[in-house]
Amino acid sequence: MNSPVEILKQEHQSVLEKLKTLEWAFSNLNRRDEITPKLRELASFFKVEFWVHFDKEEKALFPEFDNFVPRGVGPIAAMISEHEVLRDTNEQMQEAIARYLELDDSPETRQAINQYGMHFIEFLRGHINKEDGILFRMAEMHLTPVQNEKVARLFPEVEKRAKELASVGSSDSGAS
Repeated sequence: MNSPVEILKQEHQSVLEKLKTLEWAFSNLNRRDEITPKLRELASFFKVEFWVHFDKEEKALFPEFDNFVPRGVGPIAAMISEHEVLRDTNEQMQEAIARYLELDDSPETRQAINQYGMHFIEFLRGHINKEDGILFRMAEMHLTPVQNEKVARLFPEVEKRAKELASVGSSDSGAS
């Protein structure tokens, strides 16, 4: 079985591939028919599924750092702060993509997609670099086998809760 850190690193690799495709879509907004299916798929991924990864980090992995990194300072605090920046930027990017997908092809919409979308892509790439290069190395050095087992056991629970919340959210979206 892969360690929790290995699982998160694999998820990072998958996200980095999606970011490449997202960047391609953003640079080809003038080819609406060609990019719309992929853009719709990627927007959905970054609106819902992607955040399960952050939940795994925030609710399963990060609490295990409490034994060797003071809460509220250092790399964990920085990563949580960056998660918030990414959530905010993603929200703005999602709004711009939704307008584009609803056939608003105005210069303002394209500018918003490029501004928020490219910030999201660049910021997330840097964030993944920090987690892989610093935070996950710390976890590999300091977490005990018992802690790793605990984190690994929490991952499916986090995923299940996220899916339940997503299904509740999608069933609510039709109601007004």
